[in-house]
Amino acid sequence: MREGTREAEPGARGQAGSGRRPRTPRQELAEGTPHGDVYLGRLIRAQLGLSLLALGAFGGLVGSLPLLFLLFPGLQEIEPLGVPLPVLILVAPLFPLIVVIGLLYQRRADALDEAFRDVVSRE
Repeated sequence: MREGTREAEPGARGQAGSGRRPRTPRQELAEGTPHGDVYLGRLIRAQLGLSLLALGAFGGLVGSLPLLFLLFPGLQEIEPLGVPLPVLILVAPLFPLIVVIGLLYQRRADALDEAFRDVVSRE
């Protein structure tokens, strides 16, 4: 054997006619290969991004209320229907918005999981 040349190993990747089928994403995940880790890492990153978005939306809603009352102190003294306005602002629009954020989060999380299942289940 001359210097600078290598003999091909039997069954090596890229060898013509080796007869090896490429692994499916499901096999990559099951065997814990680096390629499978990429699939899983993408799913986890997408779920984390979605969770942070939902947390930011929720925090923005709840965190803006003290700012609202600080900028408009007269709102604390208004009592429509005998209930302080801050309580009405917390109950009336905030809880439905939290439910909407939760529903949107669940819908998007299901879509992410479905897309992951589609990638993993294709053969």
